[in-house]
Amino acid sequence: MAAALFAAAGCGGSHKSSLNPAYETEMVEAEGMAPVVNGDTEGAKKTALADSMKTALGLVVGVYVSQDAMVSKSILIDENITSQSEGYIEKYEVLKEWRDGEFYKVRIRAHVRKEDLSAKLRTLESEPQKLGNPVIGFDIKEASDAKPQQTNYAELELKTRFTDAGFLTGEKDKADIVIQGEAQTAFNTREGLGGFVSYRAGISVSAVKQGSQETLASIQESAGGIDLNDTAAARASIINAAKKASDPLKERVLKSLREKSIVRLNLSNVRTMNDLSDFTKILRNIPAVRASWVRSYSASVAVLDVAMHKGGAADLSQLLMKNGKRQVKINRTSSYDLDAELQ
Repeated sequence: MAAALFAAAGCGGSHKSSLNPAYETEMVEAEGMAPVVNGDTEGAKKTALADSMKTALGLVVGVYVSQDAMVSKSILIDENITSQSEGYIEKYEVLKEWRDGEFYKVRIRAHVRKEDLSAKLRTLESEPQKLGNPVIGFDIKEASDAKPQQTNYAELELKTRFTDAGFLTGEKDKADIVIQGEAQTAFNTREGLGGFVSYRAGISVSAVKQGSQETLASIQESAGGIDLNDTAAARASIINAAKKASDPLKERVLKSLREKSIVRLNLSNVRTMNDLSDFTKILRNIPAVRASWVRSYSASVAVLDVAMHKGGAADLSQLLMKNGKRQVKINRTSSYDLDAELQ
């Protein structure tokens, strides 16, 4: 799709909107085509013009959306954006139009309103993306008949469910949130099962933020599993328990992220308590900051918890760099952790 768009169109860069100079438009050139049916040249011309607008808008979407998102949301993008191309194109001019065999072709230069387009694209984001797009890691110990196991059935099941919900998943040491806990299963019965074996599993896990160690959500569930032998039945019971826990755990994590977004701010080069006091005043005067607390201060390093009305560490880093009262250097940013330095 992206290759076709780039072949058919060219990007001309950002320009001030002619209707409202406070906004910017992206100027692109694009080509559209339509078959001439039963000699209806005028009808083909209108269809080709609409196709060229759709292609122009698709090119701009391709610039602002990753290829993975283009593929995964292709239907949504087509239905919600490119099919309504005239609503996002401020103006256009026809550069060339001609008949090529049984097709009519039109080439245009279009001015696409970036703000309107960006706003619409944000509505197509998954909820985890809107809440900072945290990376989820997993650390779940498993045991069967009171013996520790090297298996990871619960982790795999929960990872699949969180990924399907739009979360990013990764290594636990590099994750923003870690799902940690244990899953245990034990023999239940063979009686009346016609040769099958029954196991019963319980899972107890919590979603914990790295750094602050804040618990976002916890859950306990149990479920049974039946199969032809002990190993298979034990596996089935753990998978069933994890599957049962996955949806409510996912919803609780999302609910917690919606209600309170707390960023752990590690601030270095804080030479005196007066420096720290001045900085906290700057922090609390930022409209997006709901509250802040100093967790510790020693050896010129202060650790603060910053509660945001909305957004995460990346948003806070931008706000700190833009503040005009004290220069702040940003050294590292994750979804919910921020390393900064007073200048």
